[in-house]
Amino acid sequence: RHWVSQASLDVTGNRALMVLMEKSGCWGNVMGFESITPASLRDAKKSPNIPGFSHYEKEVEILRDHGMQTWAAFTLGYDHDTTESISATVDFALCSKFTFAAYNILMPYPGTPLYRRLAEQNRLLYDGKWWLHPEYRFNRAAYVPALMSPGELTDACHAARARFNSPASLLQRFSDWKTNLRSLSRALTFWRYTLLYRKEVYKKHGMRFGLR
Repeated sequence: RHWVSQASLDVTGNRALMVLMEKSGCWGNVMGFESITPASLRDAKKSPNIPGFSHYEKEVEILRDHGMQTWAAFTLGYDHDTTESISATVDFALCSKFTFAAYNILMPYPGTPLYRRLAEQNRLLYDGKWWLHPEYRFNRAAYVPALMSPGELTDACHAARARFNSPASLLQRFSDWKTNLRSLSRALTFWRYTLLYRKEVYKKHGMRFGLR
């Protein structure tokens, strides 16, 4: 039997656990990297990631050494993010040969400290109610970022998804003998789900909320 899980990066510090996960049939993990920028990690309150930031490559190698296919999750649009840092995030994901990667725009959900702060700074768009606004579309920025325009953030995130899911990227990431080519079943899993995910990325972009 094989299984997958959601785990934090510090799991790589427990070699005995990594061995047990591999022996028990773990094929991979969903992991919230969130950002490759320490300042943005602080904004995200992902302090466990900060001490090991310079060792991301080492931790990724540990995962690969144990055959773990990684679904990396990134959140883009913190106050220290730029179009350049978003592009660098894709570079990191490609070099790491992640099986999947999600590039999510930071969303100001009502009732959260982020929502209140952006409201106080008059940075919310769509009358502060993006989830109800008839003009809002899926994967659009719902606020004014600090170092780029809302349109630039939206376009940069879409470009990140498109680049990571391009045919060239798929082939590059597939050619990882430690994970995606570790066995025939792993290879089939890679193609089955990456192609489905690629289709979903383009299908949902710009989608209207609701039933209409």
